[in-house]
Amino acid sequence: MALLATILPLFTLIALGFAAVRTGYVEPAHTRPLGDFVMKIALPTLIFDAVTGLPAGETLNWRFIGAYAAGSLIAFGAGLWIARRVMGFDMAAGAMVGLGMAGSNSGFMGYPIALGVIGAGAAPLLAQAMVVENVLMIPLALALSARAGGAGRAAGLQALRSVFANPIILALMAGLAFSLAGLGLPAVLAGAVDMLAGVAPPIALFVLGATIAQLPMAGVRANAGVIVAGKLVLHPLAVLAALGLTPGIDGWVLLGGVIFAAAPMMSVYPLFGARAGIEMLSATALLIAVLASFATLSLWIAGVGRLAGV
Repeated sequence: MALLATILPLFTLIALGFAAVRTGYVEPAHTRPLGDFVMKIALPTLIFDAVTGLPAGETLNWRFIGAYAAGSLIAFGAGLWIARRVMGFDMAAGAMVGLGMAGSNSGFMGYPIALGVIGAGAAPLLAQAMVVENVLMIPLALALSARAGGAGRAAGLQALRSVFANPIILALMAGLAFSLAGLGLPAVLAGAVDMLAGVAPPIALFVLGATIAQLPMAGVRANAGVIVAGKLVLHPLAVLAALGLTPGIDGWVLLGGVIFAAAPMMSVYPLFGARAGIEMLSATALLIAVLASFATLSLWIAGVGRLAGV
């Protein structure tokens, strides 16, 4: 019952966003600015606040980052192999299938759920998971996909530039600089930062539901089911194994890492899929993953929580 009490309100916010758009109460176009607010202001503020709140030297847990990256690369490689060998896709589409299996919606879904389960420790884990996603997984998938399309070296440079223009990465770098320099924000600014950080989770969940409401309701379900299984089962399993084999990982960190890995793929996944001609497949996979994650996340939290003693 305690787990249900944690999970249910979060999915209720997703359902509220879905219903608001599907019934016409909120215009779809009006949800885009909300999403931009979360990704460009609220989440970067949350990450900055989380990183500056840690003692110098503890801002980045490299063991966690390494294990989370290893698990994500395993899921990505499996997705790429399945797409090429089983689905018959080219490299461009295969890279997007791999991203669907290995790129989580950490900010909009993983963090609110982790916050409800493990508490304040979810914020630094969010920053570290997003380092893996924004510095490694997304640029890797985009570079492979673009290279397959003939963009070559320019694709890699564009992916690298996008990393350093990302508000999440800029916030992380600023937070690291503040933490290492031992600086603190004035009380007035600190209060504003706390307020912005606090609104990120509920708005993110509402926007996720609104985004799902705008997706097509039909697609290639067989291939979509494979991507969903890779995302909701293989990715968290690989991250669980990698973290479990890494010394010095606390139980709550293990559980938090699995929660982030078990979250559905990022809400902009259909836009990435469109670059490789699999927009419908990507949209269908995202829709199924969000619906199925209510059950799979509950199972992962209960099982890993028991295993980790959290």
